[in-house]
Amino acid sequence: MSIETLKNWLPTRIKNVEGNERKVGIELEFSGCEPEDILACITDNFGGEVEKRSVFEYSVVDTDFGDFTVELDAQLLQKIVTPSSEETVEDKLIQVAEGLLKSAAEQLVPWEVVAPPVKISELHQLENMIKCLRNKGALGTRHAMRYAFGLHLNPELPDFEASTLVRFMQAYLCLYDWIYAKEKIDVVRKITPYIDHFGKDYILKVVNPEYSPNKETFIKDYLEFNPTRNRSLDWLPLFAHFDKEWIKGLKEEALIKSRPTLHYRLPNCDIDNTQWNLQEPWSYWLKVEALANQPDKLEHLMEEFREDYQRFTRALDGQWIKRCEEFVSELE
Repeated sequence: MSIETLKNWLPTRIKNVEGNERKVGIELEFSGCEPEDILACITDNFGGEVEKRSVFEYSVVDTDFGDFTVELDAQLLQKIVTPSSEETVEDKLIQVAEGLLKSAAEQLVPWEVVAPPVKISELHQLENMIKCLRNKGALGTRHAMRYAFGLHLNPELPDFEASTLVRFMQAYLCLYDWIYAKEKIDVVRKITPYIDHFGKDYILKVVNPEYSPNKETFIKDYLEFNPTRNRSLDWLPLFAHFDKEWIKGLKEEALIKSRPTLHYRLPNCDIDNTQWNLQEPWSYWLKVEALANQPDKLEHLMEEFREDYQRFTRALDGQWIKRCEEFVSELE
């Protein structure tokens, strides 16, 4: 890859708070592949050794990037078939039941590949795995009405200052409608709760020019309005990274994984579309970062956003989406 092409993958701020290159993780949901083919797409591209935990869950350890997880995204089923430390006389029957259970589950839930955090400058290398999965028959969001599959991006933040957190949220709220339109969010994903947008009261609170909370207040405000993982941009993993007490008592506490990243859940996984690639959704996220890192432009766009947000026909006429298209083309 040329240096010029690589630049298209890089954010404005490449370093994290410790001065190291930032990392990003991805989670890829799809159907249509046997686990053996999925695992081969990982090991053929990045090396590593396969470890089987059950027919629903595998690890690929010691790859070029770290450890991958491959799992059928059905937590209850995984618990049922996770092997115990002791063999029993029912092992043969269990194996048969596992196979039947797996076949049924594959019709309803996706396989999920969870990649380890990779340096942002190396993110493009995951495209090889995605192409391999496509060639093996992976099916994405639009293949069937029941496939509400997504691509999750977990970008590490450049720092944890309150002003940075606020600007990232403000930039995302301003550009959300534009990203949503670009992604052409699948109809099934629209009606599921997993990528719910933020409510009007919270949006207006955050895009207020006087909103300048410290970190603690920002977190408290977020949790007051959004005590759930089901947001298109989920901040709970980051809050857990700061202090697990922040998420204590939340209904989904057990599912929240502490990490120094945001959990961006909006993009479709359109993996069987030959025109789709990882760079497309990532490029939309980079516009959020670019806007967040240009405070003057962010302030200007927020002013326009607040005015537009009050229009009765804004959801129908697409004027804000057109304005954002013009605006992001000028971002550095």
